[in-house]
Amino acid sequence: MNNSRQLSTKKKSSLLSIRSISRVPSCHLISRQMSVKLQTTPGFEVMKHANFPSLLSFSKRTLSVWIVNVLGPTDQFVMRHRILNGTLFAGLIAMLVGLGSEFFREGFEMGGLLALWAAFGSTILFYYLSRVKRYFQILIIPTFIISSLTACLQIKYSGGIVSANVMLLAPILVLNMLILGKKWDSVAIVFFVSLLFVINEIQNGFPHWFSDYSSLKARSEDFLITAVSVLLLLGLMLRTLNRSYEDAIMEVSRLKSQQDGDYYLTSLLTRPLSGIRNHSKSVSFLSYVKQKKSFHFKDREYELGGDICVTDQIVLRGRSYCVFANGDAMGKSMQGAGGVLVFGTAFRALIERTNREGVLFTYYPERWLHTALNDLNNVFEGFDGSMSMSLLFGLVDEKNGYMYYINAEHPFPIRYREGKAQFLSEQATNFKLGMQTERAKIETCWIRPGDTIILGSDGRDDLDLGLDASQKRVINFDHTSILKQVEETKADVIALGFRLQSIGELTDDLSFLSIKFQPMEPPRRNFRSESIDKSIHLVEKNQNVEALHVLEGESEIENENPLFWKVLYQLYRKLGKFALAGHAAESFSNVHPSGLQMIWNGVIQYAKAGMIEEAIDLAERIYSRKPDVLPVLKVLIKLYQKSKRPERAKEVVSIYHKLKSSTN
Repeated sequence: MNNSRQLSTKKKSSLLSIRSISRVPSCHLISRQMSVKLQTTPGFEVMKHANFPSLLSFSKRTLSVWIVNVLGPTDQFVMRHRILNGTLFAGLIAMLVGLGSEFFREGFEMGGLLALWAAFGSTILFYYLSRVKRYFQILIIPTFIISSLTACLQIKYSGGIVSANVMLLAPILVLNMLILGKKWDSVAIVFFVSLLFVINEIQNGFPHWFSDYSSLKARSEDFLITAVSVLLLLGLMLRTLNRSYEDAIMEVSRLKSQQDGDYYLTSLLTRPLSGIRNHSKSVSFLSYVKQKKSFHFKDREYELGGDICVTDQIVLRGRSYCVFANGDAMGKSMQGAGGVLVFGTAFRALIERTNREGVLFTYYPERWLHTALNDLNNVFEGFDGSMSMSLLFGLVDEKNGYMYYINAEHPFPIRYREGKAQFLSEQATNFKLGMQTERAKIETCWIRPGDTIILGSDGRDDLDLGLDASQKRVINFDHTSILKQVEETKADVIALGFRLQSIGELTDDLSFLSIKFQPMEPPRRNFRSESIDKSIHLVEKNQNVEALHVLEGESEIENENPLFWKVLYQLYRKLGKFALAGHAAESFSNVHPSGLQMIWNGVIQYAKAGMIEEAIDLAERIYSRKPDVLPVLKVLIKLYQKSKRPERAKEVVSIYHKLKSSTN
């Protein structure tokens, strides 16, 4: 009978297979036949091994998708939320093992079984609420209570402190430590350690409260199942934790890569706005910039910060000047780079406007600096104090090396001359860009051949020198220490930058800009040529007209000689040619700009000639450099009143009275 039944079942299975094959399309039959032929060919094993990496990759992707579905996607869950999901899921698996073992092992307590089923049901509910409804905060305390209570009931119904279920406290402790976080994890440790001592004391005092298995086999089975459950629970929990940390690190790495990309794009924007852009044959610049923020992008290192060194060239009233700026924008990294972008763009627009428009072209250096500073300050004022910039900004005359500069709350410039370094000026007279409220004071100096002028940001002073004997951080506060470093490096700004970094750690962006002047021809300062000597002798004989003819014929040759213009001014003044005398004084100030007395003489002569605007321009030059000279303010008030500009006259009057009251 058995054989006949086996034959009949074989016939039925063969008939079913034939019917199923008959329902398969012919193309599928052909593909199956081809697969059979491939399996019989010698190269099939090679192809089989070749597909193994793709199969492994597919398996990894499938496992990753499964874990994400279990734990929750990274972009929707915080780490502790995912840990709660994973530990609840691990608890479900462990309890399934425990419940399944009740059908096979010897002996059990109804109370412990009911507690396990209650915990199993609560875990299913909590996992649903946490995974689907995303209730996280409200599930922390219930999870802590139910897990602890369930473990206590299991211990009670399985022999007390000697029960294998005591091991359940270990994964429950880990679970609660992970969920509670670093603020309350110590509470969980104290609670579970204290719980063991409490259970031991209760069992010693009331042993009848605890049930015990009568069979040694039941105890061994209980230990085996509990150990397997604990190991499984701990393994899944740690796997969840590792996965969460890996995802967190990957997310941080992704954000870091994205941030570095933003840094790189910003650095590309700031790069063309800075640098040495002049090609002067007499004035040379050298810059060094070390930004505090450095980053890597595509295996290359870049920097980003708020320091900038930039130079350019302009022409004012027919004379060529080199423009320079060393700035330090507020903040570091991206914020500082934002200030550099704003300043660099405004500075570039200012240079282009000067070279193209006819208005700025006619300004004196002092007036151009004031106009430029006001324009830059207005740009930064638009940020309502959220962005500012310290700045040292100026001009260098390419023919005589005379430097005009404005220090807008920037570290003092340094002059290195004959092996000795000293500050040009130690007065902070102007506020930063974005905070200017008063007219800025312009300072000047001569750059002799062999001199080096060094401008630098405050990163040169703010060095971290390490720790003192009491392990406190030491920051350099001596702003004069830079002078010694300049002398030891002989004013080489690149060597100076590296030397400062060897002394201490930079706490801010660091930048230096050096300026040198080397004229192509020796200057003709107060050079007494033959024509000048001849005119002086004629003046001594009161032959002023003849002396004037001698000098006027030499104007093209002697136009860079201050003595020539000084003698010519005296002749025009004696002959009562006030306009020409004013022009001679003005020409003298162009080749010898430090002579304020001659500029003042030009103001007087232009005023006598009725050339009010020319007189105002020269008077403003003096006021820009010496804003506390009362006679200059008096003359400016009269000149503005004559030029029918009462608003400006009122401004100068208020400045005059304020200055006069402060001096009294």
